[in-house]
Amino acid sequence: MMLRLAIELANKKKKAALLAPTLFLLLDKWRELQQILSSMPSPPRAILTAGAGQYCVFNYQVPQRFCSRCPLHRRHHALHLEGVAVTFEDIDKMVPEDVCGYWAQEEAMRQYDIIAGHYGRLPKISGINYLLIDEAHEFYLPHITSYAISDIAELLGRNAEELDGVSVIRELIAEKLNRLDLDAQTEDRLYSLSLALRKTCWIEAQELHCMDLYGELPRDVRILAATATPPPGWPPEGWGEKIEIEPTVKPRAYVEPEAKFYFKDRYEGATLQLHFIAQWLRENFGVQSIAVFAISSLRHVLTYSLPPGVELYPIGGLVDAWGKMRVGVGLTHDAVVVFWPSLHISARRRLRAENRDPDVIELTEGVQLAGRILRPRGPEERYEDVLRKRVVILADARFWHHKDYLQRFFDVLELRLPQ
Repeated sequence: MMLRLAIELANKKKKAALLAPTLFLLLDKWRELQQILSSMPSPPRAILTAGAGQYCVFNYQVPQRFCSRCPLHRRHHALHLEGVAVTFEDIDKMVPEDVCGYWAQEEAMRQYDIIAGHYGRLPKISGINYLLIDEAHEFYLPHITSYAISDIAELLGRNAEELDGVSVIRELIAEKLNRLDLDAQTEDRLYSLSLALRKTCWIEAQELHCMDLYGELPRDVRILAATATPPPGWPPEGWGEKIEIEPTVKPRAYVEPEAKFYFKDRYEGATLQLHFIAQWLRENFGVQSIAVFAISSLRHVLTYSLPPGVELYPIGGLVDAWGKMRVGVGLTHDAVVVFWPSLHISARRRLRAENRDPDVIELTEGVQLAGRILRPRGPEERYEDVLRKRVVILADARFWHHKDYLQRFFDVLELRLPQ
């Protein structure tokens, strides 16, 4: 729907930008856009853009810090790209070796009617009339990047036991960045980590987590946003018209109405609960493969006594906690168990300071995680088969407190396990 809307606006001489949380998601949809445009007699031109990191020949994490030293910096090159829908990958193949593809892309953007990119590209996109935002709930959720303490210790040349606080890591990085004998790759990694430490950070289960929030949306363009999982109370007042499509058939979700796992010393019961859930799924549905989503401290408890056929996943899906690659990720398991995706107290304080309700964010993420198995596994599988074969378990009483909201997405049923 958004692709076709962008094309329709472009045909009316309205320049449109199409944003999604990740490049992964846009690349998946780009082939569809190319097919639509190739069937039109006089199609508009579209470009899928990327950040400088996708182009950097030195593989820097913060490449623009090194642009002034780079021989390719801002060297002008007129691109003559074939096709009406080009991507950053096409540009990277087209530019000569002595030209930076990123700056060639930035120069070429003005020639296109539809500009696409991930959320982080929004400040770089200008001159548009309409902004189309896919997976709009992601703009409301925090994005968290995780680093293993062991990797940081190796980078700093220290023992992991020494890195027992965020302030300690911050001071050691600043100290090492002041050295004159650093090679460029080490300097880049240290600087990238120092930027992350300017955000809201904490250490949990031998990992450093750094959280940030997306900024404000522009006020001088018309915005159209779409999501399958709008958070409670979203969109906020003043956003204009809301169009809601009611589902005709809903997947089933069983909610445990009494189990509560709030703090580390209350996690022990989760291990026994998971065994009962796995047994219940096998006996009632013949389920053999189960995906379990839990935060790192709870995974640390569960991993020592997993029932057969159970796999643990971080809250972010298949990459990192609340990470940027989670969108569009599907799983092939027969059932999913979602423990309440509790944010660290440091993250909750930051969210409250930004007038965002942490409970709403955690609830929205829980619904997203449940959807990881609710996708057809191929063109031959019908959605009716998905609903019949796969089961969602929301394994915390806090989900039960929000049953009215969950009923927008699921046929909510009560799960009663042995005491």
